[in-house]
Amino acid sequence: MMRLVDEPVTRRLFVNDMRGPIWAVSHDGREVVEYLDIDDARWGVAVESQGRERGFQSFAFHPDFAREGAPGYGKFYTWTDTRNTRPEADFKPGGGDATHHTVLLEWTARDAAAPTYDGDRPRELMRLEQPFRNHNAGHLAFNPTAAPGDPDHGILYVGVADGGSGGDPLRLAQNMRSAFGKVLRIDPLGSNGATGEYGIPTDNPFVGDDGVLDEIWASGVRNPQRFGWDPADGTMYLADIGQNLIEEVSRVTAGANLGWNVWEGSFRYAGRRGVDGSNPRSDPGVTYPIVEYAHGDPLLMRRAAVTGVVVYRAEEIPQLQGRVLFGDF
Repeated sequence: MMRLVDEPVTRRLFVNDMRGPIWAVSHDGREVVEYLDIDDARWGVAVESQGRERGFQSFAFHPDFAREGAPGYGKFYTWTDTRNTRPEADFKPGGGDATHHTVLLEWTARDAAAPTYDGDRPRELMRLEQPFRNHNAGHLAFNPTAAPGDPDHGILYVGVADGGSGGDPLRLAQNMRSAFGKVLRIDPLGSNGATGEYGIPTDNPFVGDDGVLDEIWASGVRNPQRFGWDPADGTMYLADIGQNLIEEVSRVTAGANLGWNVWEGSFRYAGRRGVDGSNPRSDPGVTYPIVEYAHGDPLLMRRAAVTGVVVYRAEEIPQLQGRVLFGDF
């Protein structure tokens, strides 16, 4: 299991298996139905899940998924590794072994309330050529705090890892011409993006800047497996898996640079041997973590990989009010 989504209007939870299925689960947990298997041969997706970190990474329902008459009705999006590398990739790393592709797909159900997916083959929005086998993708989500009419309503955030290997050898996370090592922000129903299959929001921080992809919302991430928003003020928080020493959770604003691979957390990255702790948090252009911890932390022992993120604003557990919650593998 990789992702759990609550679709409140149809009153179902959806959870995906990295091999391809999406399961629909009733709110009381009594009914479980395979809603869709994106690896079924009739869809032509060809999920690549035969290896560490590869597979069906994430999915997201358009906020208007169940609102009849809305442009986003019935639409949801999947972010998956694929062994089908015949189509030309839209974004290439400029090196590596071209091991597989990662593809963003749009699915459209005819009836949002149907027990199983009743739509046609998916529409491809973008495709990335992966230079290495690990660090493939990450989180896919719409901002749940954005109401209809807000600029962020219906805007899709796409977490893209640095392409893999170790230490970002192709230096993609700080390359603003590259989609790798970034959080992208797109309008999935638009058409002015690089592929013509999605749009670029006009309020993206780098729109019109020479040498910078218009899709970029934030840069300098290594492996952004999860992000979430504070329901109180709409602030994004992101969990970024570290290299060999430091895990981090960061507050993300428009145009933020989280530092990788110049920084690992608050410290200068010094290659696989570690970090340089002599002058921490010294670059004013970098957004440093609000939470960081070492792999040697006695609570977590030697191996760690941060995940999350939920900002708790509910009332059921008063002790958690205002806390940023995250987990670790």
